[in-house]
Amino acid sequence: MKVLGISGRGPDAAAAVAVNGRIVAAVSEHSQRSATRRALSPDGIPAAATQACLDAAGLRLTDLDAVAHVSEAGVVATLEDDLHGLEDLPSHSVDALHADALQAAAFSAHAGTVLVCSSRPAALAPFEQQDGVLVPGQLLAGADEIFSAAVSIAHALGLPARDPYAELETLTNSAEPDFLDGFAKAMIWNGRGVVVHQDRLRDLLTSLGETLPLNDAASINVRAQHARKAVATSFTCRLADLFCDAARSVREQTRGQQLLLAGGLFSSARLSSEIRDRAGNDMAMAALPELPGRAIGAALVASYEQAMPQSHLALGPAFSNADVKRVLDNCRLDYVYEPDWSRILTRVSAMLQQGKVVAWFQGALSFGPRSLGTRSVLCDPSNRYARHNINEFYRQVSIDEPLPLVFAPAAARMAGAGDARFPVFDIVVDAAWRGKLVSALDTRQRVRVHTLAPHQAPELQSLLDFHYAQTGVPGLIETNLSAPGEPAACTPREAIRTTYASAIDALIIGNFVLMKDHWLLRSDVR
Repeated sequence: MKVLGISGRGPDAAAAVAVNGRIVAAVSEHSQRSATRRALSPDGIPAAATQACLDAAGLRLTDLDAVAHVSEAGVVATLEDDLHGLEDLPSHSVDALHADALQAAAFSAHAGTVLVCSSRPAALAPFEQQDGVLVPGQLLAGADEIFSAAVSIAHALGLPARDPYAELETLTNSAEPDFLDGFAKAMIWNGRGVVVHQDRLRDLLTSLGETLPLNDAASINVRAQHARKAVATSFTCRLADLFCDAARSVREQTRGQQLLLAGGLFSSARLSSEIRDRAGNDMAMAALPELPGRAIGAALVASYEQAMPQSHLALGPAFSNADVKRVLDNCRLDYVYEPDWSRILTRVSAMLQQGKVVAWFQGALSFGPRSLGTRSVLCDPSNRYARHNINEFYRQVSIDEPLPLVFAPAAARMAGAGDARFPVFDIVVDAAWRGKLVSALDTRQRVRVHTLAPHQAPELQSLLDFHYAQTGVPGLIETNLSAPGEPAACTPREAIRTTYASAIDALIIGNFVLMKDHWLLRSDVR
C-alpha cells in the first residue's frame, strides 16, 4: 500500500509517502522553493514537495494506491498541472487533529494516549490507543478562549496577532515569569477544560500598560521592554501549567497510559521546555509538532495499524559524492576530496577549535523546520566569540537569541541533556560545564538543547563524539544551513550559495572539503 499524504498551504504545506505503513519520504514545500525556483502557492497541492517525495522514494505518480489530504478550514485543494493524474487516485480526507496525533505517535516509543494542543484549528483533543488504533476522545473546553487570550496579549504588547503564539515566543528568551500570579487568576483549569476570565486578563494588562508603554515594541525604555518579555513569559508558563493539568486529567481517564503531547502549539521551544520541567517522566513531546508534520499523519491514516516505528526524520532528498562533484566542478570551485572519514573528523574538529564556522551537508534533508544534523552550521561553544559569529554575523538576529546545542551521545547524559522524550528543551548548566559552553549560555545560565534520535545524522554524531574526546567540549552549536529567513539548503548548489554568501568559513559536503582560505584548504591535517 503506497499512500501520498499532503497537508497545509504556503510555508506549512508538505507531502509524505508511506509504503506499507512506513514513511519513506517527507518534504516541505517551503524547502523546495529555491531548488525549483517557483513561488509557493497560497492554496492547492504542494506540487514541488510531492515530486521531491516521489523522487526520494524512487516512485512515480502511477505507483501510488491512494492520496490522503488533511482537511483544514480555509484550504481548498486544487490540482497543479504538473501533478496531472493525481485526481484518478482514490482520495481520503483526514481530520487535521487526527493527522497531528498519528504523526506524533508514529515517531514516538512513548505513545499510549496523545493530547493534541492545536492552534489551527483551536482545540484540545485527546486520542487513545485501542487495539492498535488511535480513537478520538471528547474535546476539552477552552482552546478558543486560550487563542483569544493570546490575541489580546499580542495586541497589548504591540505584536502582530496573525500567529500570536509565535510572536509571543520571540519575547520569552532568557525572561522570567514575573506576572505569573496574575495570569494564574485569569486562566484556570476547572477539571473539564480551560476557563479564561477575560475581565481579569484585561484588568491585568491595563494596569501594567498604565505605567509602562507595553505596546511600543521599539521603545528604548528598559523597564518597559523587561515588562513586555515578562508578560509573554508569564503567559507561556501559565499555558504550561494548564496543559500539564489537562494532560493529567486525560491520563486519569485513559487508565494512566503514557501520554504524548502533540500539535502546533508545542512548536514553541520555551513552552516545551516549561512543560518538561513540570511533567516528570509521565509525558513526552512529539518529535515534530509543527504543522508540516500533518502530511505524515495523512500518509499513515490508511495503514496505521501496521505502521512501523519511525526512527528518524532524515526523509528528504539525498545526494551522492558524484552528484556533489558534478556541482562543484560546474561552479569552478577549489576543493579537497577526502575519502578517509577519520581525517575529515580530525580536520573539522581542528577548525572548530580555531573558532571557525563550519557548514555541514551530509545525508538526506531532514523534514521540518529544525536543524537535525544533515543541513547544519556548526560552531564550538567554548569559543567566546561564537555567539557573535553565529547570531550577529551568520544568522543576523539579536545577539541574545538562543543558540541551539546538540550534545555528543557520550556526554549528553552526564550533562543532563539526554532526555530523548523532548526534541527541544532548556537545561540549567552545571558549573563544571559552563566554561565549555560559555557562548551558548543565556542570562539564566541555561542552554537550549536539540536532541537527535539514535539513527538521525550518524555523521554528525560521530563528529560530536570525536570532538568531545579531543577537547572535552560536550556539544556543538548547531543551526540551519540557510540564508536569513530561508529554509535549510536542500541541494548542494544551495549549500554552496549559502556558504559563499555568508560568514561561514568552511563547507563539508559529503567527502568534499571547501574553505574560503585557500592555504588552509591545502594544508595537511593529520
